[in-house]
Amino acid sequence: MKENPFLISGYISPDYFCDRENETKMVTEAIRNRRHLTIFSPRRIGKTGLIRHVFYTARQKKYFLPVYTDILATSSLKEFTECFGRSVLSAIATSESGLKKILKKLASLRPKISIDPVTGEPSVSITVNNKKEAVDSLEIIFRYIQEHRKHFAIAIDEFQQVAAYPEKNVEAVLRTHIQQTSNVSLIFSGSRKHILTGIFSTPDKPFYNSTQMMEIGKITRESYKSFIIEKFKNNSFETESSAVDLILEITSVHTFYVQYLCNRLFSLNVKVDNEVVNKMLFRIITENEAVYASYITLLTPLHFRLLRAIAINGGIQNPTSSEFLSTYDLGAASSVALAIKSLTEKEFITSIDGSYSLNDQFFNSWLKYKGGSF
Repeated sequence: MKENPFLISGYISPDYFCDRENETKMVTEAIRNRRHLTIFSPRRIGKTGLIRHVFYTARQKKYFLPVYTDILATSSLKEFTECFGRSVLSAIATSESGLKKILKKLASLRPKISIDPVTGEPSVSITVNNKKEAVDSLEIIFRYIQEHRKHFAIAIDEFQQVAAYPEKNVEAVLRTHIQQTSNVSLIFSGSRKHILTGIFSTPDKPFYNSTQMMEIGKITRESYKSFIIEKFKNNSFETESSAVDLILEITSVHTFYVQYLCNRLFSLNVKVDNEVVNKMLFRIITENEAVYASYITLLTPLHFRLLRAIAINGGIQNPTSSEFLSTYDLGAASSVALAIKSLTEKEFITSIDGSYSLNDQFFNSWLKYKGGSF
C-alpha cells in the first residue's frame, strides 16, 4: 500500500512540506540572531507545521536546541508550568547524563522520568500544586536554561491562552524570566490575532514591543498546485490540471483543507478529475452534516444568514455595504458589524487580505449546497 503523502496532522520531513521557504528563512534568522518572534495566522493555515519544519532543520544542522510546547489545553499558571516544564526538560534529557543532571540539579521540582511510548525517548514531567510552586518552578527552569551552554529556541503554541488564566500576572512573570535569560529565543504563536496583538502591542502590557511580529498567510496557488501534482505523479496517479484547480478553489488554498481533500482523493487510487473531486467533496460534507447542523444551533438567525451569504459570495470585503445587506436581507449595518465581530471572536470567520471568509472550508461548501449554489 502506498504511503499517503498528504499529511493532515503532525510533521514528518521536508518531503511532505509545501513551500514556506521565505517564512522558514525569516523564522530561522530571528532565532539565530536571538530575537523573540510572535507568529499568528488563522487556525489550521500552517503555523505549527512551519515551526516544526524550522525545528526539524535545526536538529539536522544543530543550530539551536528546539523546544515545542502547546498550551491550548491549559487553563491556569499551574497547568502552564507543568506543560512548559515537561517540554523543556524532556528536550534537554536526550541522554543518560542529561537525565542525571536534571534529577540532581532540579530535585526540588520532583521530576518524574518516563519513556515516551511513541518516540521511545525519555520524558520528564513535573507536578505543581499551587500558584507559588508554579512561580518558583518557572524560576528554577529558566535558571537551568541560562546555565545550559546551548542556545534554546522555545515555541509556545496557542499563547493567547495565558490571557484567559485566572492569575493576572502571568505575562509579567514570564516577561521577567525571559529578560533574564540570554540564551533563549521565544516563539509565541496562536490563531487569535486580536488577543495576541493585544498582548504584544498594547503599551501598558508586559510584552509590549518585545517581539518581532509575523503573520502567516496562505501558500501561493501556484506552489500548492505544483506540490499536489508532484505528489500524485510520484505515486503513479494521474491528475487533471483542472481538477487540481478545483481542489484549490473548493479549499480556498487553506492548508488543512487542501491536505485533507487531497488525502481522501489519494486513498481512492483512481485518476483525479473534476467529477471525482466533486463526488469526494459531497461525501465529506455529507459525513459532517450532523456537525454542521450543531453549528447552526449555536448561531442566531442573523449569524446564520450572514455566514451563508459570505459562503455564497466566496468571501466579502465590505459586509456592511448597502448592496450586500439588501441582497441577503441582513438588516441594519450596525447589527451586521456586531455579528461580524462575534463570528470572528468565535472563529467561524476570519479576515485574510481584507476579505472575510469562513474558517471551515467544508462548512462553507455545505452552506453553499444548502443555499443552492453548490
